Amino acid sequence: MEILVAMVIFSVALITLFSAFTAFLSSGRHVKNEVLRNECFRLGMKTIFFDLEQLFILQHPRYRKPEFNDEPDAYRFEGTLSDGGGEPFSHLSFTSLNHVKTGTNPGNGVARIKYYVHSREDRFDLLRSDNLAPYPKEGDPCSDPVLFKDILGFKLTFTDVNGDEHDTWDSDSKEFNFMLPAMVRIQLDLKQNGITRSLVTAISLPANREVLK
Repeated sequence: MEILVAMVIFSVALITLFSAFTAFLSSGRHVKNEVLRNECFRLGMKTIFFDLEQLFILQHPRYRKPEFNDEPDAYRFEGTLSDGGGEPFSHLSFTSLNHVKTGTNPGNGVARIKYYVHSREDRFDLLRSDNLAPYPKEGDPCSDPVLFKDILGFKLTFTDVNGDEHDTWDSDSKEFNFMLPAMVRIQLDLKQNGITRSLVTAISLPANREVLK
């Protein structure tokens, strides 16, 4: 009887230890995955910062206001909105010296960078397009790398030199005095483990140009 009681106690102790060890491993995996996700978010935001910190624009007198039927400025800064099946997603296109060399884009130069949202069945990914001249009109979801997967929202807010905020921007437009925004606010919404997370940051652009008379 004493041996049986000892075996029962020993079994209970083993089960408790095993449960605690399993919970510890599960918690460790969760923490590791969370750290990896946060690192991916940090690197993704860092990429956007580097691109914007090295943006390229033409200054006067090399830049002139577009006249009627003129081709758009190849180095324009453009923020647009697209329908995401509910809330609109922001798209951003500009030229930058932060070109990433790849097999299809070797060499150096001024690259056109595009951030755009691509739908994948009922999911949305944020992609980054990086091309040297001649610049394509659209991104290529088949070859462009995914910066963030399964996003719920990507919203850009452009602040002008007077502090007014805009949902879109076009540096080739008289509405914006052919200038660039002074600051870009970035909001990225994601869903993790049933919880919606919003990452919000802002960057002041390093360059602008005077209003052309």
